[in-house]
Formats: sequence, structure tokens, C-alpha cells
Amino acid sequence: MIDPISAYHAKASVLAARYEAVTAKTVHAALLSFLPQGAGLLALDVGAGSGRDAAWLAGLGYEVVAVEPAAGMRAEAQERHPDPRIRWLDDRLPDLAAVHRLGLAFDLILLSAVWMRRRG
Repeated sequence: MIDPISAYHAKASVLAARYEAVTAKTVHAALLSFLPQGAGLLALDVGAGSGRDAAWLAGLGYEVVAVEPAAGMRAEAQERHPDPRIRWLDDRLPDLAAVHRLGLAFDLILLSAVWMRRRG
């Protein structure tokens, strides 16, 4: 079985381009009315991939901790979205040990397309 993190690392530029082809606003339109609003909000984006969603949240005024275990994807995301409101972190589910060590409380936690399984 292929390690999914290795696969995301190896195909980072192709996958990132695919994710970036659809805006976060389009993907998450149904969530907009439920998002906390105000100053000083902190979001956790688990499985941040290309950084599309983290950048969208930063654009909405959030400080974002973006967690991505695939080094290639993380590098691609940082290059595509060099926003100082986004802090990139190498961490992974289920433990999120590095996130826990930060000792932060989040106003929003986003897991988008994280536990998808490919068939075949």
C-alpha cells in the first residue's frame, strides 16, 4: 500500500494546481454564515494541502495554523500563499502532537477533504 503522505509529497505541484482551480469561497460557501467573526480569531486548518483554505481564512481576518504532513505540499502552499497570518506546521492526525504543544485554543477548526479514501 502506498503511503498517502508520500504520494501527496511526490505529486504536490499537480495536486496543488488542481485544488487551487476551485476557490475556497466556492467550496465552503455553505459554511460562511457559521464562521465566527470578529477580531483576533484563530483557526486551525488540518490537512491544509495547497494552502487555499488557510489563505481564504487569513483573508477573512483569521490568524491560521495550517497543518500539513506532506513536505512537498507544505512547500508548495507556502510558495503560493506567503501570508504572515499563516503559520505552517508539520503535524499529522490522529495525535496532532505539535499542535497540542502550541497550547492554543482555536475559534475554528477546519478539516476539508482530509479523510477521503480512494477506491480501486
